[in-house]
Amino acid sequence: MINAEIAPFTLELAHETTNEEARQQAEFFLHAQWSSIFCVILLGFHVVVLLLPAMQLSTLLQASGAVVFSLIRHSHAFHASNCNRQLIHRQFPNRQHKPSSPDLLAKNEDNQDEYGDDNDDDAISDIDADDWRAFRAQLVAGNQDDDSGDAKTSSSSWAYDSGNMIEKGSIILAKVEPDFCYFGLNQQYFHKSVMLVTYHNEKEFTKGIILNRPTNLFLDDEDFLDDNGEPYFKTDNKNSTDTDNNSWRIWFGGDVRGLYADDSEGGTEIVCLHSIQTDLARNVSEEILKNVFTTNYEGARKLIDSNEALSDDFWVFAGYAGWSAGQLEEELNRESWYMISADSETVWNELTDQRDDNTLDPRDAGLKSWSTLMGMLGKQDEARAVSESFADLSLKEWAAESILFNSTLPVVNESDELDDLLKSLSPSISNSIDSAESFVDLAQRYINDGIQGSVLRGSSKDRSPFLLSDQKLHKCSMLVIQDDDVLTVGVLLNHPMTKTYPIPLANGDDLEFPVRYGGSFGIPGIIDQPIIFLHSKPELRDAKVGEPVGKSTKGIEECMIWICSEQQVAKAIDAGRASSSDFICVQGFQIWPKEDIPSNSGILAQLVTGDLEVVDETLVEEVWKVLSSQSKLTLDTLEKNFQTSLLAWSAGGKDDGNLSPPFVYDSTVTTSQLADDSLRYWTEAFLLGGVVSAGKYDYSSGFD
Repeated sequence: MINAEIAPFTLELAHETTNEEARQQAEFFLHAQWSSIFCVILLGFHVVVLLLPAMQLSTLLQASGAVVFSLIRHSHAFHASNCNRQLIHRQFPNRQHKPSSPDLLAKNEDNQDEYGDDNDDDAISDIDADDWRAFRAQLVAGNQDDDSGDAKTSSSSWAYDSGNMIEKGSIILAKVEPDFCYFGLNQQYFHKSVMLVTYHNEKEFTKGIILNRPTNLFLDDEDFLDDNGEPYFKTDNKNSTDTDNNSWRIWFGGDVRGLYADDSEGGTEIVCLHSIQTDLARNVSEEILKNVFTTNYEGARKLIDSNEALSDDFWVFAGYAGWSAGQLEEELNRESWYMISADSETVWNELTDQRDDNTLDPRDAGLKSWSTLMGMLGKQDEARAVSESFADLSLKEWAAESILFNSTLPVVNESDELDDLLKSLSPSISNSIDSAESFVDLAQRYINDGIQGSVLRGSSKDRSPFLLSDQKLHKCSMLVIQDDDVLTVGVLLNHPMTKTYPIPLANGDDLEFPVRYGGSFGIPGIIDQPIIFLHSKPELRDAKVGEPVGKSTKGIEECMIWICSEQQVAKAIDAGRASSSDFICVQGFQIWPKEDIPSNSGILAQLVTGDLEVVDETLVEEVWKVLSSQSKLTLDTLEKNFQTSLLAWSAGGKDDGNLSPPFVYDSTVTTSQLADDSLRYWTEAFLLGGVVSAGKYDYSSGFD
């Protein structure tokens, strides 16, 4: 209901002025009336907020923030478009209009503006469509203690936890648990990542760029290609000068169309972040957050060519992170991320620090930026609890491998490359290779004869090729059961699982066999996972129990490892010829497809680079003996099985590792130790069903 004292005064003004002026004055006083009503509503909202617990406050802000801001914006728009400022000045000659302040909601210590008026109304009226996050930040900060609240604000920057609200311009902050291993084993670049949401449509997809993965890679203009694969800028242009060719520092923006994307993936997508606000800049850019814009390389060059920017004014990201419709929401519900609202100054502070820090090493992997934002949320203790973790070390190794570039690579000729390749081969192979001809002979022998029946083991390199992915192959023992023109199939022998497989015997009893993880192929309900029984007992070979997996290459009459059926196993045990420990039961398998040129594909590529090594046939019996002592995986047998697996690998050949192995950057853990720890975590996470070593990992030495 409109105030009865104001309404008559409004009507009286209408008679004393022209119709247009009366309409404008009436609208002004009606606006003043509605502003008074809104202030009462806002005061009531503050009272409710003061009475709510912190947990309920976050939910309330999510639900009501947009509505409250809509009222503010409507009130502001009404004031700006419908109030005749000359008429206002004539009716109120002592009132002066205060220019908008760039620091919204900022107050003087005495809560008065330079004109002596309380500035609460001005602060509210200054909020526009880009600043509703700031308004919510003030509400949160005003009702939380600085030491425990979820919002941290200063006169110029702020950040707060916005719950599960996803919107363009939000910050996604990776959430980690002590020693939780997922981002330590896969997609390490997401561990402790800070991402800016650049696009969100809940029915389509969400797109963001990782802000805290700077590289030391600088590209010139001629390195950027157009849709036709031609450089946007060519240095051989007769009209060009040295100053025309700009240098651009690259950030790793994500795994989709990233640094190493090929043409089949659409190539690398470049996103340029900047804060330039000229008319041209706005025409070639999209505003993501207030004073934060994105454009592509072509747009950035237009601004440079128009003398409105320098290349140093841009932060250049290669690739992005993407989520399909509903995927990010699911991950938020699983508490994989914090969804953060922050102002543009917070974003630019972190990016500028990364750019201007001359001591910054890409292997630091932006961990400082993540910790800074966690501190702004009041989550310092949580950040400290997960510092210097296994996943931190894995992230540093990912950074060393993926975003640390050497700008002074030596020039090598083909013979030098061949020598390096030969040195990288496994000891059992490299000892017999001393020339390019013998190398070709080795490749041809495996192409012609295959390696079916061979036992392989994981690499003995100083830095395991399976540290960051496919950890199951690190220091593995594997039998090749098929090798033809189409593919190579192998089964891992050293990974007992938590289940057993029963075989009924003649006496009516069921004999339980521990089942081993043979590989990632064979998924229940999708691809059949056959149970494979293997043995290496001479008496069973003599009795022709089963069939040899392959053929011998060293004069041994037959292959040492045989494959047999469930019925053959039961018959041999019933006859007293064998016991359950003489057999290994495997489920699942590994597959290496072969392409058009077999010598460059399939498992051979991993053999010639030393990622996998052939176990000498004279050592197979000892490897088998060690593996046979493993048992069903349980919490009690975890450690024994793991150590036995490493012993079996050692029995398969020499460890030619360096006496002074390399260390993970800025730590006392060697890369070899970290690779062993990665295998341990993989075993727990994927075979045991969950990480049980949480809290037991020592940053300086690995597992206790």
